[in-house]
Amino acid sequence: MSINIASIDSISEVNMDYTITMYFQQSWRDKRLAYVEMPLNLTLDNRVADQLWLPDTYFLNDKKSFLHGVTVKNRMIRLHPDGTVLYGLRITTTAACMMDLRRYPLDEQNCTLEIESYGYTTDDIVFFWQGGKNAVTGVDKLELPQFSIVELHLVSREVRFTTGSYPRLSLSFRIKRNIGYFILQTYMPSILITILSWVSFWINYDASAARVALGVTTVLTMTTINTHLRETLPKIPYVKAIDVYLMGCFVFVFLALLEYAFVNYVFFGRGPQQQKKINERLNKANNERSRYEDKRLREQDSISAPFQTNTLRSYTQRRNLYLEEQRKVGVDAYGNILLTTLEMNNEVMPSDVGSSVSDSRNSVMSFDSSGVQFRKPMASRDGFGHHSLDRSAMRSRANCRLRRRSSKLKLKIPNLTDVSTIDKWSRVIFPITFGFFNLIYWLYYVN
Repeated sequence: MSINIASIDSISEVNMDYTITMYFQQSWRDKRLAYVEMPLNLTLDNRVADQLWLPDTYFLNDKKSFLHGVTVKNRMIRLHPDGTVLYGLRITTTAACMMDLRRYPLDEQNCTLEIESYGYTTDDIVFFWQGGKNAVTGVDKLELPQFSIVELHLVSREVRFTTGSYPRLSLSFRIKRNIGYFILQTYMPSILITILSWVSFWINYDASAARVALGVTTVLTMTTINTHLRETLPKIPYVKAIDVYLMGCFVFVFLALLEYAFVNYVFFGRGPQQQKKINERLNKANNERSRYEDKRLREQDSISAPFQTNTLRSYTQRRNLYLEEQRKVGVDAYGNILLTTLEMNNEVMPSDVGSSVSDSRNSVMSFDSSGVQFRKPMASRDGFGHHSLDRSAMRSRANCRLRRRSSKLKLKIPNLTDVSTIDKWSRVIFPITFGFFNLIYWLYYVN
């Protein structure tokens, strides 16, 4: 037997098969057809084949085949004087080719064409390749879109079944997949999308709409690439090489989105939670301070009552004055410190806030040209008389007690430098890690 391959039309990973068009030629000797009258070869009409003995050859791994019939059936019969018959057919067959796609698309596959006798055993017929290794031709002229034929191997063997031993010829060719198509259609888009997800590290942390939109878009794009790839491959249980790469890119894109979620939590979540807890502690300290001031004012009323008949305000009036001054320094009626005047990049000690509130009775709020708040001492009020020194001493002792009590409290505003540090580290860690991932991937699968 001999084969001249006209073309390999398609190799399908989904159906695990390939389609080949070939000129299939068989030759045998039938002494009943020998003639000596003329030393010429006779080419007979293809209809004569129905009157001759033909070997029952079939393709073992054939799925679908047909004999070309335009304009007539493409078969040829040539008779030699010694009775040798040459029988040729133009056939297109789709043969099964089981593939191992673990290294897809950096893989090599081995496809075969099995030729066997269906009914005649080795006692009746013997198959062999006519011309040895040159029995198969046309391989050098083949041009496949995604593959290159790297090796061709011919095998002749005998197989045994329960009905007897049968001759079998095998045409085996190893094909290597060309990776150029996948680099342009899969690898490069995945790399660019992964790099695009890192752009969010250079976007301001408070631009939530931009960073979230960029992160979600890149994640959905990687999902689309994965889905499109799975549609072109069979549903196999093992992981392919391209699955490893796309999953790695998806992880990097997803981590870039989670990085902003973490930054958002640090800036808008953890900071306010800590601030809320510390505010509760400050409220408790302010309540204790208010109770102490009430007690102190009552004591002063009882001591200075004979000297305040005409000039000293009543206790209620002085209490209202005290609350009004508290509001001026940023303390509401419930003792909560208002932080509207604090700068986001600084930290305020509650002891400083407490001392400002305690001194508010002798000071007023003022603003300089830069907008920074400061206090100016007020002139001593009339009506307190000779008790002003005692009151100053009592106020100093109260301030000392409150400072000691609130020294353990510290009002923390979210530090913007921490958020920027996360983005700065991400700008370095993500590219280095992705480059290391690519290095390991290509060294493993290419070699």
